[in-house]
Order: sequence, then structure tokens, then C-alpha cells
Amino acid sequence: MSHHLAEVMDRAENESNLQKKEEYQKEVVELILKVWKHRTSLQADAYPLARFRGIIDSLSILSPEANVWERNRLNKYESLAADSFSMLVDLYRTLHFIEFVSLKSIKDKKIPPSVLSDEEQEIYNFLISWAEEELNFRLSSSDEFPSDRLDAEQASNSVCEFIDKLCDNLKELKNELKISK
Repeated sequence: MSHHLAEVMDRAENESNLQKKEEYQKEVVELILKVWKHRTSLQADAYPLARFRGIIDSLSILSPEANVWERNRLNKYESLAADSFSMLVDLYRTLHFIEFVSLKSIKDKKIPPSVLSDEEQEIYNFLISWAEEELNFRLSSSDEFPSDRLDAEQASNSVCEFIDKLCDNLKELKNELKISK
């Protein structure tokens, strides 16, 4: 479609007949609107919010209300289940953070507001703010990272250590389930 759009734009630009030129210009506008209407399905470089799809889609699972065991910590099993769920949510957030946000260039990848609707700009601003807060939190809560930077290898090592802790928690939960049989 983009090639067709380019061809029609070229015709509109080079047409000497004013009536045909106007028709081509209308067709260009219609094609642009069609492309723009489907921009959410375009790749990350073409649609600025595409890299945040996973985060946007998973916000509901990250809510504290989703942890049904948190309210009923009556025994060790429910306490372990609540902790495991919270750890999985944190792991999920961390993986999204690493996957969708460039840790080194978060501020360098600003999207011009003119390419987004008001609602999309609000979502984008929220996600950038979230990513910056997440980065600041991870830097301030970790002794192993230099306070001025966090690279992919360090982030990966941190996530691997967190997964080990989660596995230990899940093993304990598994043992608790075996005991309760």
C-alpha cells in the first residue's frame, strides 16, 4: 500500500491537469487515512506504541487485586502462594521492562506528539514515566549496579538471580502441597 501511495503522491505532484491533480490529491489523503487507521498493526519502528503492546495488554494481571491469596494468608500454603504470585508479577514487570524499554536510551527515543492521538500520547507518557521510575527503583535498590548505569548484562544477571529466588519459593510451595496430601 505504501508503494501505491508513493506512486499516487508522485502523480499528484507532477500532474499538470488541475482536475486530475485534485483527484490524485484526494486519493492520497484517502490512502494516508487508510494507512493511519491501521497503524496499530504496524511494526515497532512504524508505530511508536507497538513496543509497549505487551505492557499494555498485561496491565490487568499486574494489579494487586489479581492476587487472590494475598487476602487469605491463613496458612503457610496461602502465604507461599501469595508470595509466589507477587514474585511472578514482579518478574513479568521486569521482563517487560527489559524487553520493551532500552535501558540506555530511554530519554533519547522521544516520539513526536504529532504522530499520536491524545489518548496514545497519554499512554506513551505513562509508559515512559513508568520505565524511568522502574529504572530508578532498580538502580537505587541494588548494590551490584553502578548508580549511573544499568546495562543489559547486569539486568539479565539480576533477573536470573530473581528467578532462582522464585524457584526456591515455588519448591517450598510444592513441598507444602505434598505435606498437605
